[in-house]
This record gives sequence, structure tokens and C-alpha cells, in this order.
Amino acid sequence: MLYVKLRKAINGTLQAALLFWKLLSNTLIDWGFKLNDYDKCVTNITINGKQFTIIWHVDDLKISHVEKKVVEHIIDKLNKKFGEYSPLSTSRGKILEYLGMTLEYMTKGKITLSIYESIKKLLTELPSDMMGCPNSQPQDIYLTSTLLRQNCQKTRHRCSPT
Repeated sequence: MLYVKLRKAINGTLQAALLFWKLLSNTLIDWGFKLNDYDKCVTNITINGKQFTIIWHVDDLKISHVEKKVVEHIIDKLNKKFGEYSPLSTSRGKILEYLGMTLEYMTKGKITLSIYESIKKLLTELPSDMMGCPNSQPQDIYLTSTLLRQNCQKTRHRCSPT
């Protein structure tokens, strides 16, 4: 067995996510942002009389403010702080992809949120052998058993739904 001591966190571990959250939230607090009392991955500040919001999940940030120049300024600051090895990737516009969701800002004051594209991608990337028999019992036993029996007959799987 080999043990090593790391100089920094490895991406993909819980410790890495926690360390990045601490670094990002402390950086934003130092810049004058206030963490949301109910969700510690949401922070706000008032800039030029308007709310500036940053929400994040691990290292995926969504930034919003009515003034493009203000957003650009904060992105520049974030790039200086976190983009040393790789510049931050950004996307702008009325249609955005964020954490598998499509956010559409086509109508003023409204947002349309969908996950259709993510579901489509998931379904096309599933292996063909995923049409097996489930191991858990859903709520509607009769309906599920009937559908399961039909599916197993179609796919020639041998399973015995209860």
C-alpha cells in the first residue's frame, strides 16, 4: 500500500469541493458580497444601485447583473484570482446552459427553464443493454408489474415481477 501527502486537493473529491467553496466564498466576502442566509452558494452585492448575484454549484458559477460592464469587471477579477492555469470559460446571451438546464431569458421578467436537451442526451448515450429488469419495487405494484412483464417479454429477459 502506498500513502502520499498532497500539496493541494484533487478535483472530484468532497474535500476539493469544500476547499473551493471556502476559497470562493471568502474571496467574494472580501470583495463585499454577502452570503445568502438560506443558501450558502448564493451571494449578492449591490453595484450601481442594482443587485449583483452569483450562484454556484462546486465550480460552476452563474453571474447576473443588469449592466454588462459590471459583469465583465467581476469576471475579470475572478479570472485574475482563479484563472491562473486555465482562463474561466464564459457564455452570455438570452439562452444559457447551466448544470444540465437550459435557461431562456427571451421575455423580459420571465425565465423558461428546461432539461429536455439533457434528457435527450442521456437517453441517446445510454448503453443498449440498459433495458433490464428493475431490482426495486415502485409504488404502483400492479401497473409496474404489468409494464415490466410486457417489457421483459419484448426484450426476452427472464424476470419475475411480484
